[in-house]
Amino acid sequence: MIRFPKLTLAALFLFPFAAVAAPAAKVTNGNDAGPGSLRQALIDKETKIMIVGSVGTITLNSTLVYEGTEPLKIIGSGQTIDGTATGQDPVLEITMGADLTVSNLTFDGGDSLTQWDMPAGGKGVFVNVPTTRTGTVKVDLSNVAIMNTGNHGLHVSDCTDGDDCGEGEGSGGDGSTASVYVKLNSVLVDSAGIGIADRDGVRVDERNEGDITLVVTNSTFVNAGADGLELDEGNNGDVFVDVRNSTFDNNGDFCNLGPVPGEDDPCFDEFDDEGVVVVDVDDGFDVDEAGAGTFYGVIRNTNVTNNKDEGLDFDEQGSGGISIDLIGVYAEANVDQGIKLSEEDDGDVIATLRGVVSQNNDDLTIEEENAGDLEATVTGSTINETLEVEQEQEPGDTGTLKVRGSSISAIAPVNVIEI
Repeated sequence: MIRFPKLTLAALFLFPFAAVAAPAAKVTNGNDAGPGSLRQALIDKETKIMIVGSVGTITLNSTLVYEGTEPLKIIGSGQTIDGTATGQDPVLEITMGADLTVSNLTFDGGDSLTQWDMPAGGKGVFVNVPTTRTGTVKVDLSNVAIMNTGNHGLHVSDCTDGDDCGEGEGSGGDGSTASVYVKLNSVLVDSAGIGIADRDGVRVDERNEGDITLVVTNSTFVNAGADGLELDEGNNGDVFVDVRNSTFDNNGDFCNLGPVPGEDDPCFDEFDDEGVVVVDVDDGFDVDEAGAGTFYGVIRNTNVTNNKDEGLDFDEQGSGGISIDLIGVYAEANVDQGIKLSEEDDGDVIATLRGVVSQNNDDLTIEEENAGDLEATVTGSTINETLEVEQEQEPGDTGTLKVRGSSISAIAPVNVIEI
């Protein structure tokens, strides 16, 4: 007979039993509701849900809602969730700011811009962050597509004003003290925000305390009505961005497609010098950081093309600066600047451009206003347009452009140093 040694209580603490992960709840059919459906798993507040490979398209009659606070993980097998019947509501809504992880799924809102004044469609995935949320709200999408939504494709909202949150300095709304972390890997966002002005492919709104961190790899943002991707940090907090091997193409055209707007229309921007209406079009990738905080970014091996306003539009307002590396960025045929870095209040701008190609845009702009220094370094780059480096001088401020091994059509610099 085999005898096992007796374990003392102390030994149990030294050699604890391994925790056994709870099995995933399985979705076994594509029904809108009922046993085995995705909706039932969410109603039951299951936190790990697997859609088995035999399930085809999941066709909804109304929004899928998760009201739990524990992190939610949905693992698909390549299915499409058809949200055509959800109307102006989201396809998937997380109501209490729970962390969300989704893989191998497509969210299709079923919307198309066939009539300008038709009711707008809903969002693809909506994560609502209540004001009581603390810590960090995490959204992690991998091998996910979001398409054909009248409203935002993916919207993470830590803002009490909802879709009217606004952007930049003086923007309204309150929020929680939580930070927001969004990770997108092999994500496609196509034809989102096509039903109403200022609705983006991906939108993150953050108010009160807290940072925004964005990590994007191998992802594509195309044909959004407004910005392909927008981060809006409106109060105290920093913005951290790491985008690699991604594409932002043909975003921002919604307001060009309808009638000429009046002054009260959300598509109205301004009158030009001749009194002609300027329409409010949008960007490939837009960051607005306002309040106390700095924008830190790395954009690597990324294409920004054919966007109807700027390609990359990075703005910082309030105390704080911009520190950014652009490496292997290709910007072409954007209607306004291909790349614009703008620091509008007190703060420094440190920008490094390596292997950047920018052509057939309006220009490439790096600017700093009020107190602060500007230092831009351009290495091994081709800029077939005007590179404007602008600084509003304050006593003691410095502005320098360093150029090495680059071809630049024209320069409007503060101070150029060949290195």
